Amino acid sequence: MKTVLAFFCLCFILQSPTKAQTKQKAEKEFLKQLNIALKNSKQQHSAYEGSVMTIDSAFAINKEGILSVTVRYTNDSSFVRTRMTAPVSKIDTVRYDFYLILEYKDTLVTFYQSDPGSNDLKETNKGGWFHVGAPLPEDFKYQENLQKALDNVLKYYR
Repeated sequence: MKTVLAFFCLCFILQSPTKAQTKQKAEKEFLKQLNIALKNSKQQHSAYEGSVMTIDSAFAINKEGILSVTVRYTNDSSFVRTRMTAPVSKIDTVRYDFYLILEYKDTLVTFYQSDPGSNDLKETNKGGWFHVGAPLPEDFKYQENLQKALDNVLKYYR
């Protein structure tokens, strides 16, 4: 009896890291697709047209499952930093018109913005669209790749 119990305990212990590694792998691929789209974009949001975008912190998921990204928009005289955060588990779909967007059914995306010339971010708004970027409008491979990665990662969040 002890041998059977020990066998089942061993099987359970060996399965747990595999599931965690698989979740980590899915998150890594999802973040990779987000960051590829962002890197290939000149801007992330239409509110900052005419400014040069640089990535302050690439897409990341924290331990609580919150997705975030921070970018900086620079013009001739100053800069503004923006940040978006939202739960991965509540992403509804990937949308693509001119911008690649993660769409939520509720206003779960929190927007932060700095004052011009400041690095300090302040919460400014909430919404339902998490802007990823604006890669070439005619290239829908970004949407397809991101949707596949999202579908895979959501298995571990729902």
